Amino acid sequence: MKAAAVAGVIFVLVSALLHAAHAQFVIPSGQVPRQQPPAAQHCVACHGAQGEGNPDTGTPRIAGQPQYYLARQLDSYADGSRRHLAMEAMAKLLAPEDRGALAAHYAQLNAPAARSAGSAPPPERGRVLATIGNAERRVQACNTCHGPGGIGEPPASPYLAGLDASYITAATNAWREGTRRNDAGQQMATVAKAMTPDDIAAVAQYYASLPPPKPWPLHVVQPMLQKRSMGGTPSASGPVTETRAKGVGVEQGAPMTGGTHGTGATDASRSAPASSSPGSVVLHNVPLGPGDPARGRAIIASGVHGCTACHAIPGIRTARGVVGPPLGGFARRAFIAGQLPNNIGVLVAFLQNPAALEPRTGMPDVGLTLEEARHIAAFLYTLEHAGAP
Repeated sequence: MKAAAVAGVIFVLVSALLHAAHAQFVIPSGQVPRQQPPAAQHCVACHGAQGEGNPDTGTPRIAGQPQYYLARQLDSYADGSRRHLAMEAMAKLLAPEDRGALAAHYAQLNAPAARSAGSAPPPERGRVLATIGNAERRVQACNTCHGPGGIGEPPASPYLAGLDASYITAATNAWREGTRRNDAGQQMATVAKAMTPDDIAAVAQYYASLPPPKPWPLHVVQPMLQKRSMGGTPSASGPVTETRAKGVGVEQGAPMTGGTHGTGATDASRSAPASSSPGSVVLHNVPLGPGDPARGRAIIASGVHGCTACHAIPGIRTARGVVGPPLGGFARRAFIAGQLPNNIGVLVAFLQNPAALEPRTGMPDVGLTLEEARHIAAFLYTLEHAGAP
């Protein structure tokens, strides 16, 4: 009852704040702000006029964060998969189309940093974890998913550079404690739980010491957004164009954990596509066209989908990940993710939507199209031995 009463008070306060913000930022008759949706009036009291954030209150900088990422967070606050009393109440008051419009608006803002990081250098431990990671504890380098220097990897990976250290610490602890659950693969939860409190604080101080990036140019982001919307349905956030092709997605972009692939005898059924999968997932029931191993290798080597972040893959120099299983000798394994029969139909479906076939896998959906999954599968089946090709 006490928690419910507090939530009710927060809800009332947020409602009052919305009305106050609206009254303060009424647009004179005949004047329309450029690229500013009306709902943005409700955000300035906490996040600042340009989304610069407020370190004194722990409110993060949101200017220039990827549009898809911002939309996911608002939707997650609305459905409770990310917890914060004030933000949950705010998001639930906003219509889905307003949440989408806000994401599009703030993604293109270029606000100055709210506060300088100060003269004290961050701990060297933070830089090492952010750029190299810790193989012994299976902590992948943060830059793998969040970009060089923590500048982000749109459309799904947020930037960390220039964010307040207390916010980064609180966000990481939310993953660690399970109060944030809006990531189908739970890669951030896995990494956060492997870090000590001192590690988390050091990484937070390192990224807080860096300058925040400018918004990504639309001509760079738009092709990524179009690719993610191929074959999909519009997002619940209305105008947001960064929709994904499937219902589960990646919170932080590149995967941080991988499923456990079982080892065993060669599976002779690989040449025949599966007609169904465990549960309600329907796999391809028509013959799949042959994939091109060379194209599959190129897709993996590009790093766009993050395969090299988690897996060691023979023949790809940059693929030295330690979080997911090594993929050498994949062609001789009897199972995928330790549970699924290793054949072409299952593999292609698994690559496109891992959690749908094996809910316990740590491998997330990385946004592969059917064509990309076919080519990658063809390449993986060339890995007959641990050192091939």
